[in-house]
Amino acid sequence: MRRGSGPMLAALRASGLRSYWRRQYPVLREAPAMAAAEAHLLNTLRTLPLTQRAGYAAVLRMLPLAYRLTTGGRSLHHAAGSDANGAGGGRGLGALTVLPGFREVVRSSTALALLGALDGRTGREAAR
Repeated sequence: MRRGSGPMLAALRASGLRSYWRRQYPVLREAPAMAAAEAHLLNTLRTLPLTQRAGYAAVLRMLPLAYRLTTGGRSLHHAAGSDANGAGGGRGLGALTVLPGFREVVRSSTALALLGALDGRTGREAAR
């Protein structure tokens, strides 16, 4: 990661998504894969205009509170992933679909993280 990712990195870490990713995607349990995932997400977000980056960071920071409000007090750190796309009657991250913007941030962040882990792994294999 390059310099200047501090506030966005802090927002990502505050979001609880990293815990969710580790539970849902075993490859992200490995430190190098998680580092590549974070770097890819943060570098991609860095390309957004400042106002969009600020909005994205705000939504990331609000994810734990939004999740607690939509699930009746459960913690995002224990969120189920079976319905992250919105199915399943409000359990897991799908509960956030009732709040504008949250579903999109969870889905796009997860996709970018997984791409980063894949690219990081592919890059290491190509270097060998």
